[in-house]
Amino acid sequence: MHMERMLIFEHDSQAARSAARIAEDVALKVRVAQSIEGFRSALIDEHPDCVLIDLTMPGTDGLDIIRLMAKRECNANVILTSGADPRLLEAAARIATARGLRVIGHLTKPFPSRGLSQMLRQKGGAVPTTFGPVTQHTLELSFSILRQAIENCEFTLAYQPQVRCRDGQLAGFEALARWQHPDGLIAPSRFIPAVERAGLMPEFTARMTEQALSWFRKAILSPPTAYADVVVQSPPTLSINISALNLTRPDFPDVMAKLCEKHSVDSSQVVLELTETAALDDPVLSLELLTRLRAQGFQLSIDDFGAGYSSMQQLVRLPFSEIKIDKAFVASALQSDTSRSVVKSIVELGHSLGLRSTAEGVEDEATLQFLDFVGCDLAQGYFIARPMAGEQLSDWLSSVSEWPFRAMGVHHR
Repeated sequence: MHMERMLIFEHDSQAARSAARIAEDVALKVRVAQSIEGFRSALIDEHPDCVLIDLTMPGTDGLDIIRLMAKRECNANVILTSGADPRLLEAAARIATARGLRVIGHLTKPFPSRGLSQMLRQKGGAVPTTFGPVTQHTLELSFSILRQAIENCEFTLAYQPQVRCRDGQLAGFEALARWQHPDGLIAPSRFIPAVERAGLMPEFTARMTEQALSWFRKAILSPPTAYADVVVQSPPTLSINISALNLTRPDFPDVMAKLCEKHSVDSSQVVLELTETAALDDPVLSLELLTRLRAQGFQLSIDDFGAGYSSMQQLVRLPFSEIKIDKAFVASALQSDTSRSVVKSIVELGHSLGLRSTAEGVEDEATLQFLDFVGCDLAQGYFIARPMAGEQLSDWLSSVSEWPFRAMGVHHR
């Protein structure tokens, strides 16, 4: 039986022993590293499920470790600790998240045993995936390889449910691209930029949209009796991520409209998500195309709001209907006063502009309750459900009575 592993990067022997005892109490196999060389070796040898990092190690500021883990595309849960200013911890957590690491919390030293114990028990050590392990190879993502992958249908979709914060009712799904390469799963953070650089985004977007709409029509809009009552509460939505490069093609709105017509999906049930950090090469054309999409009935979402540098300009200038709060703020809301204030402010800003607010990265009940308290409309995250292949999601929908967020009942604002 596989025993989940925890790697502790800590120079203080007493603190390391204390953390190790807590981890062992929740059935984790522990290894301690006290130098960056020892950490690098342990990361390669152990493939840890969870990593605890002291940001103030002698000889390194902890950011070197974050960079090392990101370079290796490590998918372990990450916990950051430090005896320094709590805002340093928050900044480091945002950096780690931005580099693709899965930060599940941060603790100011000296931290109580209960804090680390609860974090490990609630989050668990491993990060399971329904698509196999992420590959660590350095495959060159050339034009020919990417083109072949598109033509061979190697790119697939996982679907993550979204629920209403108010009562836990199912609201929709986000379609997330996955690449199951023969050598292993390649992360979107690698292949999406490569597809953009290769000039293949129009073909990629069309294939992913067609796949998503086909699933949505068959599995959700014409659902089996087993879970028909789950999806008729209100018209569910399907969120699809689009690249800013799509907004350089004048025919993009017509292509999307024709795909909806082909699969008998009302465009008003499709949400097109544009990342807030996206660079719009032709602002005037982008505004025109996004306006045409809205006129055709599509909903538009500004994704990862708060993560970029032109949030307000994008929000005011473009015809969005939804604002998605960056998961880095949501995930740290219970530990950070700053993150709580940011989340609350974004929700209030969105509502003042007539926009629906959606929070990503919800990983526990307390965070969902907080979101409901501040008036956030929708939520998605591992606490509700992980991204799943279409057939797995059908099984999940059939077990609706076992949903944890349904069991919680209506929250109180």
